[in-house]
Amino acid sequence: MSLPLASLARRSVLAFPLFPLLLGPASARPAQAVPPFPHWVGRTALLSGDGGAARLLLNADGTGLLAVRFFLLCRALPIRAWQFGGDGLSLRYSRVSARDPARLIAGEAHILPDEGQLLWIEAKRRTAVFEGFAAPEAATGCF
Repeated sequence: MSLPLASLARRSVLAFPLFPLLLGPASARPAQAVPPFPHWVGRTALLSGDGGAARLLLNADGTGLLAVRFFLLCRALPIRAWQFGGDGLSLRYSRVSARDPARLIAGEAHILPDEGQLLWIEAKRRTAVFEGFAAPEAATGCF
């Protein structure tokens, strides 16, 4: 006995209710004002974007932690060093590679104030939406 196509689609949405949320574009979420990077120190920034979701903690000693989630995978990657640009709207950092812990990845982020987004540049350019802050310990794992 075969099920009608509409019934099958309804059942798959019930079986996998988070699937549409994981694939939804970051631009569908409401943007809020992104504070300058100096306000991020000691707080976990919650980010989501076209590359997945992330949590970023910048410690006052110049280190930090970047927890990234893409679909069901979660990685907490140490940030070895970071520094702000003079305007507080740019950040340069080096982090441990997810594939090889002995390798460092250089990256940068820029706040796009007119758009309420961040431009994230590592191997390629991605955008992210700032969703607010959480406690520092929130950066140690995924959500």
